[in-house]
Amino acid sequence: MKLIERYIFRKAAIATLAILLSLAGVVWIVQALGRLDVITTKGQSLQAYFMLTTLVIPMLFLAVIPVALLLGTVSTVSNLNNNSELVVINASGASNRIVLKPFLVLALILSLFTGFVGHFVIAWSLTSLKSYKRDMAADLVSVIVKEGEFNQVEKGLTFHIARRLPDGRLGGILIADDRTPEKRQTFLAREGVLVRTDDEAVLYLRDGEILQQDMTDNSSSVIRYDSYAFDLDSLAAKDDAGDFKRRPKERTTPELLFPDPNDSFLKRQPELYTSEIHQRFSEMLWPFAYVMVILAFCGQARSSRQGYGSAIGGGLVLLLVLRGLAFSAASGIKANETMAVFLYVIPLAAILYSGYYLYQNRTVGIPRRLQPHVERASLATEAWMRQQHQRYLDWRRRTSEAAA
Repeated sequence: MKLIERYIFRKAAIATLAILLSLAGVVWIVQALGRLDVITTKGQSLQAYFMLTTLVIPMLFLAVIPVALLLGTVSTVSNLNNNSELVVINASGASNRIVLKPFLVLALILSLFTGFVGHFVIAWSLTSLKSYKRDMAADLVSVIVKEGEFNQVEKGLTFHIARRLPDGRLGGILIADDRTPEKRQTFLAREGVLVRTDDEAVLYLRDGEILQQDMTDNSSSVIRYDSYAFDLDSLAAKDDAGDFKRRPKERTTPELLFPDPNDSFLKRQPELYTSEIHQRFSEMLWPFAYVMVILAFCGQARSSRQGYGSAIGGGLVLLLVLRGLAFSAASGIKANETMAVFLYVIPLAAILYSGYYLYQNRTVGIPRRLQPHVERASLATEAWMRQQHQRYLDWRRRTSEAAA
């Protein structure tokens, strides 16, 4: 790349990276606060808390990368325009390809990163998260379930341990299992012991009863037992072979392309495999669509009087509409697999549409008939924001005067 191209690339990369880390940090903090119950109510350690919150980071990056690239592109182009750098580039006789090339390189890097995360890292992250939750399930009685309290481990499953005996045994066990609406079960046991191996975790109940109630005919029965094994691994879904079910999102792309013919998910919902494959590949096109659409709308020097702000707004609205159509197409694959074509058509259409204007060295703008309405809306929004800011300042002044 030329010197000016490296300069633009550095500005765009720094802006995108800063926005990416900021957005990912905010989203991570929000979801981390939502998992505080792991420590406060479930008795897990800080290590478990940080493991649960860290394993979702790849999913956070995949969600915020498009937004970060979009905002980074808008921010960089706006700064170039405000600092008259776009004016200098245009005055030198250079085409807008000088501006386009650094952004395309950045889009290529983020596209490859998005593909790597989507095709491989997400599957590893979700699988590791499920495995770690399984390990936590093995500690439900010894750690999560507190002595003398009723604790809902998951929806429809409640544990109660009356006391913990010195030798590690558990006394006075009650387990209410309402996870199956048609059949409710209540397990009572005088004592129990938790046994864990590398493959499973089982709570062995001794000297107790099972109260069963069939909700379809409102019948009930009582089963007495000397020993009963309650499988804690049942808290995670299993397939018929006894292995944990791995949803299509939890599989790498090679596993989706060459699935096991006996996979239970594939037999029941093959359209989920199709949808996941096409979403992963089509997602790699969107960084190019974001960059090219924004540059087609506002990649050349323009003043605010020439509708520069409305051009940015027009590009953002167009991308928002296209993204919404893509989400609708992804949802429609479950009913009609031919909808997968639109996952590629929509971003490619945006790339070709904006590429035409960039090749012609022209800018896309809002139609002249709509520009007055857009500008009036923009001015009204700006005035409202100034009014709210002034109200905030007045409130701060009154608060400080009252405190004094």
